[in-house]
Amino acid sequence: MSFVIRRRTLMAGLAAGLAAPSLARAQGRFEGRTIRLIVPFPAGGGTDVAARLLAERLGPALKARLVVENLPGGGGSIGYRAAVAAPNDGSAILLTSSAIATMPFLYPARNYDPQKELIAVSMIGQGPSLICVGPHVPVRTLKELIDLAKSKPGELSYASAGIGSGLHLSAEVFIKMAGINIKHVPYRGAALATSDILGGRIDVIVDILTSVRPLVGDGKLRALAITSKTRSPLAPEYVPAAETVPGYDFAAWFGVYLPSGAQQALADELQAAIATTLTDASLKERYAVLGMETAGTTPAAFRTFMAAELDRWGRVIKDLGITAEGG
Repeated sequence: MSFVIRRRTLMAGLAAGLAAPSLARAQGRFEGRTIRLIVPFPAGGGTDVAARLLAERLGPALKARLVVENLPGGGGSIGYRAAVAAPNDGSAILLTSSAIATMPFLYPARNYDPQKELIAVSMIGQGPSLICVGPHVPVRTLKELIDLAKSKPGELSYASAGIGSGLHLSAEVFIKMAGINIKHVPYRGAALATSDILGGRIDVIVDILTSVRPLVGDGKLRALAITSKTRSPLAPEYVPAAETVPGYDFAAWFGVYLPSGAQQALADELQAAIATTLTDASLKERYAVLGMETAGTTPAAFRTFMAAELDRWGRVIKDLGITAEGG
């Protein structure tokens, strides 16, 4: 099965966004206002940092005051519900991660429907992960890991930050596509998972660049491949996993949304300001440090991408039989 992010669609949307006139300057629907930027995850996490970087530049671009409001809990559901219930006049914006595309399937009883409950405004960026092993695992390439796993079915283990997390899903897709059997050991957060792989109690982890790249550089982990379809400009030294497992492609991404019912002109104005903001070279560099390539796609392109992601993860989660406890 091939899970490929449609990069041509994203790039086309980005080009269109950059070519569009600055509606924000012309219409000023956000000008002079205080706007809540809702982040459904804790302060200090990857989504929060991405939001605060954007807010620093987007506020001045909109001539508005953006206030980051962290509403963590429920796997992102508390912040999500707050954004859905917010006024549709632009006084509240949601910035969240690619978890929004898995929530409807991990928690089916909660009836999440981001395509109906929110307006997709723009992707701000995406970033790949690294497939890594502990130094105690006697492999140096992804093929060697697959061969080892096939020779010892069920004996190797991989760590995740919990059932349904990006670490879990990215690893499960790889395992299925590679045709191997590696035991899943879920943890309450990536830090604990990383600790156990460093201690030799776990063998494999698939995690974002910023988390594991320093450990690879220190020789504490061994990187076997990057999860992008091709070599990433963020980390060109790593071979794509797709060269060994054709079709494998995984990236975490972040996007901006408005509550359903907001005027399309409001979404267009916000997207135009985001696209302009993300052309700033220093901001691109700061996002690159987070392991993320900036985007800035149009609402139409982002909505198309969201539909593809929801379809993709709906099939994956159903096929793998994954459920999140408490859903």
